[in-house]
Amino acid sequence: MTNKLFIYGTLMRGEERDGLVAHLTAHPATVRGNLWRAPAGYPALQMNPNGLDIAGELLVLEQQSILMVLDLYEGVAEGLYTREVIDVSVKGQTESAWAYTMSSLQLRRAGCAPLKATDWRSISPKR
Repeated sequence: MTNKLFIYGTLMRGEERDGLVAHLTAHPATVRGNLWRAPAGYPALQMNPNGLDIAGELLVLEQQSILMVLDLYEGVAEGLYTREVIDVSVKGQTESAWAYTMSSLQLRRAGCAPLKATDWRSISPKR
């Protein structure tokens, strides 16, 4: 399995939950998909090969055990998000990384609305 994690929302540098992963090395990265916003104000990523280039950060995981903590934070056991391995673009190269994503069903259940933005930081409530 991969030792990398793609983040695109509240975990990115300068965002409200960045303290959970601030100790990890981060590199600018993109994935193909669509951003959504839940009524509670957090983002969701739906993977879509025909989607937009969604900006984020690729983290290098020092220990896989951090995924257990992040799974709790992201509500994986409750079905809010799914953690899956995706293709991430970093400096023109494709790498595999974990990401927390939502399916169409998960987006509907969470009441998410589509966003035109491709970078959460451009619309983040923290900005």
